[in-house]
Amino acid sequence: MATQEHLDEARRLIERLRDHHANEVVALARLVDAGALRGAAGDRLAADLRAWDQGLKDRFTRALSLLDALEPGEGASSR
Repeated sequence: MATQEHLDEARRLIERLRDHHANEVVALARLVDAGALRGAAGDRLAADLRAWDQGLKDRFTRALSLLDALEPGEGASSR
């Protein structure tokens, strides 16, 4: 069973991954939008990056909401 400590640790990890993802994808999208890749291929990549960014944001939000729904197990030991 998960303790409150485990749940808090999981929350911190999810938030850290979310923030890292946001920084990396935004930086890449800015490069593409700034003209690093021109033409139809650049436009497709920019659209894909925006879709990917939104999809991952949705997944992180869902993971955090599922984590919020969990309660520490009764009698759980912290290993």
